[in-house]
Amino acid sequence: MKLVVGTRGSKLALAQTYKVVERLRERYEVEIKIVKTTGDVMKDRPLYEFKGIGAFVRTIDRALARGEIDIAVHSYKDVPSQRVEGTVIAAVLERDSPCDALISKNGEMIKDLKEGAVIGTSSLRRRAQLKRLREDLKFENLRGNLDTRLRKLKEGVYDAIVVAEAGLQRLGLDREVEYQRFDPHTVVPPANQGIIAVATRKGEEDLVSFLNDEKTWLEAKVERAVIRELGVGCAVPVGVYAETGSKVRLICEILDDKYVRVEEWLSRSSAVEEAAEIGKSLRKEVYGR
Repeated sequence: MKLVVGTRGSKLALAQTYKVVERLRERYEVEIKIVKTTGDVMKDRPLYEFKGIGAFVRTIDRALARGEIDIAVHSYKDVPSQRVEGTVIAAVLERDSPCDALISKNGEMIKDLKEGAVIGTSSLRRRAQLKRLREDLKFENLRGNLDTRLRKLKEGVYDAIVVAEAGLQRLGLDREVEYQRFDPHTVVPPANQGIIAVATRKGEEDLVSFLNDEKTWLEAKVERAVIRELGVGCAVPVGVYAETGSKVRLICEILDDKYVRVEEWLSRSSAVEEAAEIGKSLRKEVYGR
């Protein structure tokens, strides 16, 4: 049986897809098809201006729904709560690092950056979190693939940039680039950072169910339950991180006009339901609705 796997064409997207394809080839013949998305075409705008439309996801999922591809591979943090009709996230791979990483021009840690240092990031969450660590920092928008971001840093456009450590790891750059890893309990990552998601058409989940990592699946569902109930996209600075052990540790940080941080231990058997209730409570506390 042959499967066509759809993905974006960036180095990082392809690296993620190769991780999935390597496993799929244990059972199937596999072809990779590159799909250009809205987020790839409109590189001059920060992601929060896309109003939660899933800039890197919907075009690929529509191709999946139309039957042009059989499987789609996504960074789960980019996937909006509302699915393209007829498609479903059917599996997740074991989570890579959920952490954010700061890469500075001269190898400094955040505490050693010069006063008023310019940080490259388009993420409102990262800006708000780093501002809490260093009030003097300044921020400029940063889009493009990792190579582009690192080149702009080297050229002196920024004093430092912030990226997902998982991206560095997947491209093997974690062994080449010096960086500061932020503890996810301190700088809380966005929901599902470090998770690769595999989508299929509804009813065809069994094609990829053998790929699914149960621990990561639970963490992903818990984090998404909070985001779904909060009803916010990347236009609001929110960090949500779940960590599974004998219980599920959930940390949620909202850095909007009002700062709120919640840390709870949830039962594994009811973690998703408990997380949804926490999301509802936070929405009421922060937004009054």
